[in-house]
Amino acid sequence: MLEFIRRSLFALSVRTVFLPLFVSSLIPALLPSPALAAPQTAARDSQAVNLIQSSLTALTGSAAVNDATLQATASYVAGSDQESGSALMVGRLTQESIVQLSLSGGTRQEMRNGIAGAWSGPDGTVHSTAIHNCWTDATWFFPALTLEALASNSQVGLAYLGTDTSKGASLLHVQATLLLPGQAAGATSLIQNLSTMDLYFDPKALVPLFLDFNTHPDTDANTNLPVEIQFGNYQVSNGWLVPAHIQKYLQRTLLLDVTVTNVLVNSGVPASEFTLPSPTSRGAQ
Repeated sequence: MLEFIRRSLFALSVRTVFLPLFVSSLIPALLPSPALAAPQTAARDSQAVNLIQSSLTALTGSAAVNDATLQATASYVAGSDQESGSALMVGRLTQESIVQLSLSGGTRQEMRNGIAGAWSGPDGTVHSTAIHNCWTDATWFFPALTLEALASNSQVGLAYLGTDTSKGASLLHVQATLLLPGQAAGATSLIQNLSTMDLYFDPKALVPLFLDFNTHPDTDANTNLPVEIQFGNYQVSNGWLVPAHIQKYLQRTLLLDVTVTNVLVNSGVPASEFTLPSPTSRGAQ
């Protein structure tokens, strides 16, 4: 099972749901429908909000970020399978993304469009992404888009957890969790668990260095598989501060290692780029 997850969930980084009306219509499919809880408001710690805004200023100079396209070299590791090649990573603020790896063993691709997603491996078979793997940020590979989405969505709770040394250095820790008002208590708890993301910031440069969240087997939303994104070697590219080195770990084992070679920001990527292909298979068996 772990081998399948590593081979096929290379970019199941999840998405922080920022489509509450659409999501609300899908909740009954996840859980029974007890009486709705009272409307709730997401708590947004002022220290967390200020840190995110300061980080955005460091990354963008206060300019708005709407989309980003990254070209990169890539290494992919899944057990004994070690492949190299190139990567194309495209994201929009509206929670749409494409991660395409053109590797020595074939092409791997994941697409996200709102709460839906699809992925394919070297055999070309298109699979639907399990809904419980669609609750954290789709643009995990570009910190400015992630932070912009968190800053602009009042339904995302933000908590400042202080200085954290768990990564081997003293970093500033912020936790983000989605809270949809008016949902059943069970659904509220499930969404909060599935959407939780932890960000760790350099206390001087204020840039994100780590992004942690969980993914899950397609058939089991309750089993957490930790994912960690590491950002390094920040460089100025066309006026934007971007991480030139991105690593993705699954269950503390390196899965994807990316070196960015070119960045385009606000190039006007159209929504049509993220039209999901029809699945030929649904999830893991």
